[in-house]
Amino acid sequence: MARSFRLPLPAANPDKIRFPNRCVCCGAPRHADSTLGVSRVVQRKRRQEPVVLRYAVPHCDKCHRGTKAVFLVGLLPFLAGFVLLGGAAFVLAAFYASALGIDRNSVPGSANSLVVGAAAGMMIGLVGAFLFEGAARLLLLPFFGQALWQAPMLMTQFIQDTDYIAGLRGKLDPEAKHLLLTFNNDELAAEFARLNGETAVDAP
Repeated sequence: MARSFRLPLPAANPDKIRFPNRCVCCGAPRHADSTLGVSRVVQRKRRQEPVVLRYAVPHCDKCHRGTKAVFLVGLLPFLAGFVLLGGAAFVLAAFYASALGIDRNSVPGSANSLVVGAAAGMMIGLVGAFLFEGAARLLLLPFFGQALWQAPMLMTQFIQDTDYIAGLRGKLDPEAKHLLLTFNNDELAAEFARLNGETAVDAP
């Protein structure tokens, strides 16, 4: 059962937070660190500021390699779908928009057909990226099993501004004042709570 924590910043800065000294996914001995990166652009004093935090999270060798493999399983088909379908949509939309005469009354030096093509390419590209990644996950699920099933799709991570590594999910709240962490392993979550005391408050 997953357990979530809401940790205030700066108490949850990377140099202050403490993770168990074993794999946060399966509890095996620590062999490597995986990087959990959380970021958010916030409005402060009439200007936008990026908040970027990176945490070194302990993993065993298997979960460390699995995190990288699962990321590539999602990223490669995501990019392929975006480039192939998005590129095809851009070319077709720009060609037909130009053929319909959309550029005739445009401002000299501008190309409205290319704007239409870019918009179509972006939308179709995102749909294609989602479909390609979903298809790849279905095909590779028998080989990766639970590790691939638990990992959220890249589109979901982009929309929700979350990052995922094996056994752990992290994000910043809209004002970047709190770090939200979700552990898949309840035993490791309890150990994390003991290590961080009052800083680690259970999130609903």
